[in-house]
Amino acid sequence: MSNIRLFDGHCDTAFLMWYLKQPLLQNTCHVDLAKAGSFEAYAQVFAFCSYAGQTDLMPCSQEEYLTIPLRLLREEVEKNRDRIAFAQSASEIETLNAQGKIAALLSIEGPEVIGCDPERLPELRAQGFRMSTLTWNADNALAGWHGGDKGLTDRGRAFVRAAQINNILIDVSHLSMSSFWDVVDVTIKPILASHSNCRAICEHSRNLTDDQLRAIADTGGTVGLNLYQPFLGENADFGTMRAHLEHMLTICGEAHVALGGDLDGCELLPKGFSDLSDYAALYDYLKDCGYSDHLLNCIFYDNLYRLF
Repeated sequence: MSNIRLFDGHCDTAFLMWYLKQPLLQNTCHVDLAKAGSFEAYAQVFAFCSYAGQTDLMPCSQEEYLTIPLRLLREEVEKNRDRIAFAQSASEIETLNAQGKIAALLSIEGPEVIGCDPERLPELRAQGFRMSTLTWNADNALAGWHGGDKGLTDRGRAFVRAAQINNILIDVSHLSMSSFWDVVDVTIKPILASHSNCRAICEHSRNLTDDQLRAIADTGGTVGLNLYQPFLGENADFGTMRAHLEHMLTICGEAHVALGGDLDGCELLPKGFSDLSDYAALYDYLKDCGYSDHLLNCIFYDNLYRLF
């Protein structure tokens, strides 16, 4: 076992396990308990996506993209309760990690899974969810997606307020530029981009401008490195990942940079990275490049931990 503490802010593993009919203990996905075994401590945010606008996945409603994979994840966590349990707070994460267990946290990626209804956020919080985006890859009743420029609606503003009242973090990944700045105007708590990269390094609408990076840091939030190759750049490798991290560090500061791999939500990963276990190789690579233990701990664990 390595001495690496890992906190990843976004994976789509729950859906993929359901889609492929595979277990959590060991599977062909990017994330499973066996692959996590080499880390000293591990916390993972499991996202539940609405897949709004995409109709070729499974024959079910958008809300069932939450309820069915969530039921499966709960069953798998219970089967492996000696290795993993759900957490909702920093103290619960710390307790589980101290016991040698993985801390599993919950987020939604596209509030279509709850009908984009702010009044259902207390229900979502009661189920253990701590994070929510406002869109996925389509406009909705709350906000505009990154491929357009629709701003935050009145219902979207109400959703942000209700989420923060209920202690649910607002994740600005996938938002349009207009919606992003509307969220910045409305927020009263730290916001985060759980799985977004730097537009200065790779010109893609899913990536963030320097002004956006600064704004997130100014709220006290974090930006999580996304491992999807098209968001990193052509022929992406460890050096490309480092370039994004260093740009984030320059713009945001070391207290606001984290990891959000988008594992099991993307097929194309950078050269040399194939699954969760390769975070250890990235850690070693960055250490060889001169990153201090303190900085690596900030990026790999502490910065996300502080948000909870």
